[in-house]
Amino acid sequence: MMTSPTLRLGPLPPLRVSPGTLITVLLFAVIMYPSLARGGVAPTTAVLLAIGIGLFMIVSVLVHEGAHALVARAFGASVDHIALTLWGGHTQYRSRQMSTLGSLLVSLSGPLANLLLAGLCFGAVQLSEPGTALSVFVSISSWLNLVLAVFNLLPGLPMDGGCALETLLGAALKSPELGTRITAWLGRAIAVAVVAYPLWRIMRDGGAGGFSLLTLVWALLIAGMLWQGATQALTGAALQGRIRTLDATSLATPVRILAPQAPLADLDPSADLSTVLILDRTTTGPGSVGRASRIDPAAAAAVPAAQRPGTPVLAVARAIGELGALPASLRGDDLIEAMLSRPAPAYLVLAEDGSARGVIMSADVNALLRGR
Repeated sequence: MMTSPTLRLGPLPPLRVSPGTLITVLLFAVIMYPSLARGGVAPTTAVLLAIGIGLFMIVSVLVHEGAHALVARAFGASVDHIALTLWGGHTQYRSRQMSTLGSLLVSLSGPLANLLLAGLCFGAVQLSEPGTALSVFVSISSWLNLVLAVFNLLPGLPMDGGCALETLLGAALKSPELGTRITAWLGRAIAVAVVAYPLWRIMRDGGAGGFSLLTLVWALLIAGMLWQGATQALTGAALQGRIRTLDATSLATPVRILAPQAPLADLDPSADLSTVLILDRTTTGPGSVGRASRIDPAAAAAVPAAQRPGTPVLAVARAIGELGALPASLRGDDLIEAMLSRPAPAYLVLAEDGSARGVIMSADVNALLRGR
């Protein structure tokens, strides 16, 4: 499996270049060559121009993603990396809580950077001699950056325009999840349109030539990427909706806490053993209140009544592992962040006075987040 090399360019975050980027360059070259050759450009020059335009499009994508990264960093986000891929590129960053203005500017900064590049290339066209290779190169590069900017401003996820609209709708509707769902479905509609347009042209022209088929294949690849991105956004919105309903107090299952050496006779034979937790506080670690175990009902039932007073509960228990601690006031994202910061199979929920409200099992929370 080929790995993506990582580069560093000045103030930008690490740049991961996928081998698929080379395919993007070649596809652009193949698509551009016929129109360049028909325009009267010499074959060798047309090949070089086509490859050069493909390379410049990668540079344009890098400028686009670099703008996202720098603006995100300016608004306090932690930028992990920029990736250049077969589909273009993306910027991976994390932000705990970014303002509406910050989110809008991060989303719009990429297309605005392409509009700036388009303007610079257009200015170069005015300064270059008409009909020269340089004039053709900057003219096409200007139009391609304009198309890239406009396409990314379309109001559907995962495009930047969709991200901006998602932010605005989330703020206006007071429901980020609803804003995501609306813009994700718009993104799916755009994906369908991306395929429908070249198909309509093929039907209008009464058949497909080699160039039309290549364009259709490229459209199908782009539409697949857009549909997948929109679907992931819908999945994320559903997950976020479930996260917002989480509450440490309501998730906590009341338990009776016993020391490891407590005799089994302390428990009524008919007691619900699933509500009993054995806690060894002598092995506490960072963020842990001890090691927890649960009684095995079959093992407990096998102990004769005469031996129960001398049998410690730990002898008939199965280990759970480290028991973390969570404040009862945690909800939603704060609850999930606290659990992720100190992973544990179970957590003891503590009230402000230090009393135990119950136990949250990580497996139960995972099941809730998966919608089960």
